[in-house]
Amino acid sequence: MTSNTKDIKEGLASKEIIGLVIPDVGYEEMLIKVAGILSKDYNKILYISINKPYKNLISKFKQNKINTNKFYFIDCITRTAKEQSQTKNSYFISSPRALDEIQTAILDVFREQRIDAVLIDSPSALLTYYEHMDVLKFIHFLAVRLVIAGSKGVFPFQKESKGPLRRSIEMFIDKIIYLEPDK
Repeated sequence: MTSNTKDIKEGLASKEIIGLVIPDVGYEEMLIKVAGILSKDYNKILYISINKPYKNLISKFKQNKINTNKFYFIDCITRTAKEQSQTKNSYFISSPRALDEIQTAILDVFREQRIDAVLIDSPSALLTYYEHMDVLKFIHFLAVRLVIAGSKGVFPFQKESKGPLRRSIEMFIDKIIYLEPDK
């Protein structure tokens, strides 16, 4: 077990919501590893993808031998390019600009399932579509849902990402973990 894996497991064991600061180089690969860590410790994980299509995530998960049956996906990007119907474990949002639709999908998932953990990729990506305060309100909404449901939350940030947003969101996070690339 790498120190990153150990830090994440310990952080989630003792806290409800953790923030991960991940170097830009290797960010996607490390995020897939985080999903793998979650899949080993939790049975129902909600993955909110702001800018990666569901099909790409499923492909990466399978390449990394991650059990996709443990995941529910909210995909905010696929329907911007093509029509896509919901599946038993995925919601397709019309656009990352549809924050109300994203929130409704989150509420639906929490109503239908006992979600153990939530991973959002990535809060910073929302700044492409929304003002700082709107993103902060959304993260607060998500954090409250996690606490009420007794679920764990993982909010990753690229190390070189929007600093002010990360600092603002830190008020909703119980612990920040700085990850380093695996050697």
